[in-house]
Amino acid sequence: MRFNIMFAKPPPPSTAECLPSTSSSSSWISSFLGIATSQPQNNEPLGLSLTISVSSLIQSLIFVLMVGACLGIWINRRYFSAQDVHLLGADENKERLETTAADASTDGADCQSNDSDCKDVAVNNDDEDGPTMVLRGSLDLLASKWGVDRGTNGENNNDDDDDDDNDDAVVRYLSPEQMTNLLFAKPTNDNVAETLCLDEVMSSSSLNNNEGPSPELLEVLLTALQHSPKSSATDITSLISSEEGSESSDHDDVVATTASATTTADKSIISAPSTSSFTSTTANNNNTSSSPPQQQPHISPQQFTNLLSLIQKYSVNTSHPYFFNQLFGSLDPIALAAEIVALSVNTSVYTYETAPVFTLVEREVMGQIGKLVFGSTNDQDNTNNEVEGETEFVGEGLMIPGGSLANLTAMHAARHRWKVVNGYTKQQQQQKQHNEYRQWLDNINETSEEVEEEKKLDDTTLNKHINAILSPPSQKKQQQQHLYITNNSADEPQYDLVAFVSSEAHYSFAKSARVLGLREDDLIVIPTNADGSMNVEALAKSFDELECELEQIVREEDGAVVRSNADVKRRRRRRVPFFVACTAGSTVRGSFDDIAKIVEVCRGYESRQPSFKQHYERSIWVHVDGAWGGSAIFSSRNEIRSITHMDEIRHADSFTFNPHKMLGAPQQTTAFIVRHRNGLREANAAGAKYLFDPRKNGAEYDLGDLSYTCGRRTDAVKLWAMWKYYGRSGLGSRVDQKVDELECFVKEVRKRRNTFALACRPWPFNVNFFYFPPRIREVLEQRGILRPVVEDVDDMSGGDDENSFIQIPDDIAKDLAEVSVGLKLRLHEAGEMIIPYQPLSNQQADCFRLVVAGKKDLKESDICHILDTMEKYGADL
Repeated sequence: MRFNIMFAKPPPPSTAECLPSTSSSSSWISSFLGIATSQPQNNEPLGLSLTISVSSLIQSLIFVLMVGACLGIWINRRYFSAQDVHLLGADENKERLETTAADASTDGADCQSNDSDCKDVAVNNDDEDGPTMVLRGSLDLLASKWGVDRGTNGENNNDDDDDDDNDDAVVRYLSPEQMTNLLFAKPTNDNVAETLCLDEVMSSSSLNNNEGPSPELLEVLLTALQHSPKSSATDITSLISSEEGSESSDHDDVVATTASATTTADKSIISAPSTSSFTSTTANNNNTSSSPPQQQPHISPQQFTNLLSLIQKYSVNTSHPYFFNQLFGSLDPIALAAEIVALSVNTSVYTYETAPVFTLVEREVMGQIGKLVFGSTNDQDNTNNEVEGETEFVGEGLMIPGGSLANLTAMHAARHRWKVVNGYTKQQQQQKQHNEYRQWLDNINETSEEVEEEKKLDDTTLNKHINAILSPPSQKKQQQQHLYITNNSADEPQYDLVAFVSSEAHYSFAKSARVLGLREDDLIVIPTNADGSMNVEALAKSFDELECELEQIVREEDGAVVRSNADVKRRRRRRVPFFVACTAGSTVRGSFDDIAKIVEVCRGYESRQPSFKQHYERSIWVHVDGAWGGSAIFSSRNEIRSITHMDEIRHADSFTFNPHKMLGAPQQTTAFIVRHRNGLREANAAGAKYLFDPRKNGAEYDLGDLSYTCGRRTDAVKLWAMWKYYGRSGLGSRVDQKVDELECFVKEVRKRRNTFALACRPWPFNVNFFYFPPRIREVLEQRGILRPVVEDVDDMSGGDDENSFIQIPDDIAKDLAEVSVGLKLRLHEAGEMIIPYQPLSNQQADCFRLVVAGKKDLKESDICHILDTMEKYGADL
């Protein structure tokens, strides 16, 4: 069926050029809709003739509906999907909640009364289960946190947000009591979806419903029935009846019914659960055995996502431009992306079989770090037992969960090597016995030719001779009785291993010494120079003192000079060095030890021949703790590498650094590497056969036996991601930029000499400074302590020039320390800034410390804002 329609039109005002052309722009529409058009002839009235078919009309309607549906889907997903997080007002949020499932009816009431900007995620996808909805909501929270455009001048960029607790604050500060009351209130029926407390709530309505007895009640009744031979089915029936209609039945009637049933116990046929009473329960149990019941959540996915938003909201925003409290900060997005992928895989990097890609990634990262830090094996000394001619790094490295455990691993490896060198391990005993027997044969050969045939024995026969002739000496057995190196023989000397750290070293070394069983006085703290670096002369002096002490003991034993029982006990304790820790970027000052000089002292002690008879081989492990400053290995600027002694790490035995600190990788990302072949495997391998089996695919690539732990996170992929994306030069530029930014900060501090002053000579990555409120400033000016600006001082050279910082008098130090504490608390509670105050060895007053950690830029405007804000909040202190 077709229709012909004529539309008459008035004549055009002028020429035919004003007529619209239908031959091009509308031809495809006409063709699709099935409309036939015709232009009037010269002798016909002006008009347009349309011929439309019914089928074409239906087709056009379908086209319009399709366009409308697509537009509606786009609008719904753009503004109302679970994939977008919006800050909703109370009315809008309430309207949204009314459209969700019935179990979400109580969501957000108290949350909105306390936090009007609580993030609400719409969960309206019926095709997704609850956990998937929660996961999508958590990713939305991550995106919303990452996507906030934060200014660098402390101003709120959101003009529509009138809430004082805005997203620009470093933290929404609440006291522990306030935080507990707000987020961990005891759950009730009304607030169960708005509290983080894990206590469960039994709804009062569930105790008086008409759904019959709960499975828990039936289980209790069944247990009572089995242990009561005089019970009957009437007991169960009565109790169930009282549960089902407790409000309509009288309690006395239930008691009477129960008593009646008890008196007729001889008529009861129940000696086990009644089949008729529990048929439905048994059927349910049979069904659940084949199909486990679904775990029903206590709250809806949307409610749970809102709880996650509360956790995020009241946590410290460590990516904020004014978070300076710790040696970590803004996240690097590339490393974060790699972390998310690694979490989705959910594996453990102990075997190639379980984590093939992550195993190879970690080996690749460690190989590159080894070449960057230690170079090729041609540069190693003979203690490495490397193969001649190799040009690749053959040491070992691992990702360790944190710098503290990396330092523990270093001390553990050092102790193991000392034990190996001195024959306290089975492996070294066999090797030493093999060498001794070879030497014995050579000595015999010099005086007799009868052993010529014996010298030609192969290794198998040779080992048999060793076991028969040179049995393992008792003094070579490792003992752990008193938590220090000893042996079974009372006549053999005992040795206590001694470690050395500087006064600026990390406190984890003290904990590691306790874990390893070192005595308290066997961790010797070496004093530092004025700039915070280890006093190398003091280290050498400590070595000499231990040697003199040991020499005195040996001479007394040789001369049988024993005057008392105390001398006997003292004679059994021979203290020998085995470990020295260098610091590459201390926590407070940011100081760097002179690694080359420290290694020189240690190697000189090892090679020095003692003037007395000693029964041990000298071996000192030098470890470089670069948890904070070790990222300078990526810098290509000579002045930075010189100040930080990065090129001297190659002389040490091990090195660690934390990319999650200076470079911005997610917590925790710690690399630990040793330059010795099999240095970690020999110290840690346990050979668990159920896990490490050479018959498995790729077993030669397994990393788990190198580690102190069993399960291992996929941390290497975070460092790999940044290295691959930015390159070594990109990571080096990030390090160099921090040095330049802090140098600008130092210059600004010097300009404001009446209000701020340096507390010590700054190092490349740390600046320590004081703030002087007006009343303290006046006293310092009266005493002439505030000196004029020194323009020609090299700001970041790490020296100890007396003109580079101010020395606070002791009588003012306590008052100034209280100012530092009070100002920090004010800034924290206001959410403006989190900056730490720190003690310094050369100052009696606590000072402020500024570091630029993570992927953070410190612009000139930021520097001015930091100092201006401190003046604003501290003027009346």
